[in-house]
Amino acid sequence: MCHSIAILADVQEVMKQFRVDRLLSYSATRYEVRPTESISAIMMNRKGERLLDEFRWGLMPFWAKDAVCGERNSIFSNVVFERIVQKQRCIIPCSSFYVGIGEGKETEWIRFKMRSGTFGIAGLYDVWKAPNGEEELRTCMMLMTEPNAVVSPYHASMPAILDEENMEKWLQSDQRDSRLLRSYLQPIDDLLMVSNHLSSPAEKLELGVGVVI
Repeated sequence: MCHSIAILADVQEVMKQFRVDRLLSYSATRYEVRPTESISAIMMNRKGERLLDEFRWGLMPFWAKDAVCGERNSIFSNVVFERIVQKQRCIIPCSSFYVGIGEGKETEWIRFKMRSGTFGIAGLYDVWKAPNGEEELRTCMMLMTEPNAVVSPYHASMPAILDEENMEKWLQSDQRDSRLLRSYLQPIDDLLMVSNHLSSPAEKLELGVGVVI
């Protein structure tokens, strides 16, 4: 699963790159965002507008399997997610992600990022209502897919990064075909990614914290 993510782009960059129509909320230059904290995501409303807003990272109940990061195969085979897969898809802007190898002082960090800069990860969102019906909580999760050749030596999965074409298809509210939606969540071309081995925790902090999976 992902332990934290980073988004370093400012709001103008995100709105331009992801063609956002309306800004509701966004926190720029966040070096570490952990599950249950606020995370930025882009969704499309019924009018076809792209909205940039903040969500709680982790569906409710938070402890449930796939609440934070859902594997592509398990999400599309689970009837629990059928409703939000068909109607409540989003994109999570991200700058880089990290994989930690080993434990404690012996941990080695590998940073992965796209050559093009900020990228979008496929996600799902939901609105959780408290039992008393008075409290609502907007939540979201990140989707994972098989690793490409860059990530596979270090981890069995990676965030489902969408290219521009699949990003457009993923957000279209009239797209309900689960087979097509699942097909968009392929490992990104490894030639579009770069990785860096970090020799120490200090070097990792200098570069900023990204996604740890």
